Parts: sequence; C-alpha cells; structure tokens
Amino acid sequence: MTRPPLLREGMRRGSCRLGVLTASFFVLLLEVSGQGAEPTLQDTMNYIANALNSRGTISWTETIPDVFGASYTISSSLTDVNANPSECSLKWTGVYTSSDDKMVEPYLVNLGTVSNVGVKPYSQYRKSDFHLKFEVSPETYVVVMTTDAPLSGNRESYHKSKLKSKNKLSNEARLLFSDDKTANTVGDRIRHAVKICRASRSGG
Repeated sequence: MTRPPLLREGMRRGSCRLGVLTASFFVLLLEVSGQGAEPTLQDTMNYIANALNSRGTISWTETIPDVFGASYTISSSLTDVNANPSECSLKWTGVYTSSDDKMVEPYLVNLGTVSNVGVKPYSQYRKSDFHLKFEVSPETYVVVMTTDAPLSGNRESYHKSKLKSKNKLSNEARLLFSDDKTANTVGDRIRHAVKICRASRSGG
C-alpha cells in the first residue's frame, strides 16, 4: 500500500523528532554516568600508594654557577609508604643522599587538613631558597601539600651516618618525581582524596 506523500513526510518528520529525542536522552545518560564515575577514596588512595611504591630512586644534579660552579648530585628514595583511606592519612619517608650526607623526612599527612596541593618544577621550588642562580638537571618535579598546621615529626640531617641536626617539619610535605606527567597525575589524585576527606571532616 502506497502512503500519500503528506503522510510519508509526516512520518519522516516524526522519525527525525524521535531520533533527536533519543539522542538527547543518551547524551543525558552519558552526562549523568560521567558525573557518577569519579573514583572512590579507596581506589584513589590505592593509586597514590602504588605510584609512590613504584617510583623507585630518582637522581638529579643541583648547580650554583655563581659559587665557583658548585655542583652536587642528590638521590631520593621513598620508604614506609602507607595510604589509609579509613583515616584519610598518607604516610611516607623521604630519604635524600648526596656523597656523605643524608636527610630523612618522615611524613604523616592527614588529608583532611590539606589546604592546597601544587605541582611545579623542582628548580622553581628551590629558587626560593637561593638568591643566586640555581639549576637542576635533569629537571625534577615536586608535588607540594600545604596543611592547615605544622606537621608532626622531625627532619633529620646526617653526615657520615652521624646525626648533625634535627628540625621540626613545617606545614609542607613534598613528593618528587622524575617527570611532570606522573607528578601532575599524582597531584590530581591527591587533590581528589583531599576533597573527599575535607568534606567528610566537615560533615559534608
């Protein structure tokens, strides 16, 4: 049976409208699904712990050209890594060695107290400690967590295995990485965990 042209046209228009409505519905479903696809705190903390445990030892050379070309190589390793989602805590110990010197930084960070997470090249981060030209090679990247209050624990410095100094930690905790992609990804995951932990802390 041949349908009149007007009926065929009406059916085509109806099909088009149905297609548009169906497409809009699927777009809405995707948006809703995307909004609910954020990783859980458990998954986020697992990712952070795996990233820290698999980082390995990284090394870089720091040079101060204006001080007789002073140059020294530093190696950094991470130990005692523990990411605890039930306590919203991130724990690790950073160990830095250079020739006969060693510095140990034990961190226990309550993510609910973190007010800022930044990522920057280590050379830029270290420049605040120097009035002279300062260079890092190869460039290393640092994730800096700023907390509401000073962290507990002490930064210990050793020379030939003998303790030289012990200073209280500030309200900054730092993690170093050899590439900016990993540093930014870990920084993003820490921000996500901080968001969840701060909301839980405030009862949100």
